[in-house]
Amino acid sequence: MHAVERARPDEHVSCTARVPSGATLEERRDRDGGAVVELRAPDGGLLVEYRPAEGTCRIHARAVQLRAEDDLSLSAGRRVQIEAAEGIELRSGESTVTIDARRLAQRAETIETEASRIVQRAAEIETHARQLFERARESFREIEELAQTKAGRLRLVAEETVRVLGRQTFIKAREDMKLRGQRIYLE
Repeated sequence: MHAVERARPDEHVSCTARVPSGATLEERRDRDGGAVVELRAPDGGLLVEYRPAEGTCRIHARAVQLRAEDDLSLSAGRRVQIEAAEGIELRSGESTVTIDARRLAQRAETIETEASRIVQRAAEIETHARQLFERARESFREIEELAQTKAGRLRLVAEETVRVLGRQTFIKAREDMKLRGQRIYLE
């Protein structure tokens, strides 16, 4: 149990109730005159602190469990902050989100992301998939040094025109090379 201060001499305890287990419920006034309601364990350790004027309730315990038979809802007018020294895990059925000090892992049958803009920054991005589908109206990719595609077979299909532009262009085949077209222009 955490060591927690008792009412200081300048704070007035106005009401105390003790139950057979030895736990106590007491209301006192803090230095500013505000009410503080405390639930204390039999050894005097603070379990719950409620400040009605502020509308705050703090639970002090080595472990806290919230269980609901049906739904559990967390709601805040401004924000919800979840913080843990060793990790956070969210689970629903077989889907999980795990966060620890150096890693965020998602596991689910389907993961959907929808946004007007997504920005990713990383030293390295690695994707493993049986099939990869990308659909866009336009696609632009800018590489400062080498861009390499290694494939068993490579096919580029364009409805209209394919252009390859470089200061120097090399096309090399280990065996045969074929050029087909109604007309072939060499300049």
